Amino acid sequence: MKKLLFLFTLVSAIGFSQNDEAYVDSLVAQKFAELELQQNQEYFYRKDYCLGKVMIFNMPDGNLCTSSSTYYAVYVFWKESDSVLKIQKFDNCGSFRPIPISRSKVFIKAIEDKEALMTGEVLPYKGEQVDENATGNMSVQSCHKAYKFVLDGEPFEKKFREYDLTNESKYKNVNAEHNNSLKLIKLDALLSELIKSFEDNGKFFRER
Repeated sequence: MKKLLFLFTLVSAIGFSQNDEAYVDSLVAQKFAELELQQNQEYFYRKDYCLGKVMIFNMPDGNLCTSSSTYYAVYVFWKESDSVLKIQKFDNCGSFRPIPISRSKVFIKAIEDKEALMTGEVLPYKGEQVDENATGNMSVQSCHKAYKFVLDGEPFEKKFREYDLTNESKYKNVNAEHNNSLKLIKLDALLSELIKSFEDNGKFFRER
């Protein structure tokens, strides 16, 4: 009891905030509204989350911040010029500084087929066999990605479970090849590599 009281006193003294998905969505909506006012014709976000995953951070002002139930990381991308793309991260604890990157030919090619991005659907994991003697002890981490695009002024949304792209169950996922051939998933792989590089190298800095 004394340890709990001490922890509560410590948290109260240094400051503590806790924010949910609605808070993150509000920050991203503000950014989208700003891009819309600028009449930007190419912007989108990717929202990453694993249900039940909680994160806690030391903030620049010395306070603590944690996600409420689930941690959400949203990466907004927009065309700054013909040669420059910008990325900005948002999460349960606020916004990060925008980062300029090259709007490369690889990236342009990844999003140029808007119709393929719109119509391609990730199919659910389907094992090539049904295990009638399944023990039910295999756990599946419920990690998701959600996209919202505004390309040529036209908005559309896509989402999928990361598990549906894999072959991690006892039996081969018959939909894995289809899923991983989709334009959306190829774009997702490109973004994942970029985001991982920025995260690993500490490129995301919180705005004060």
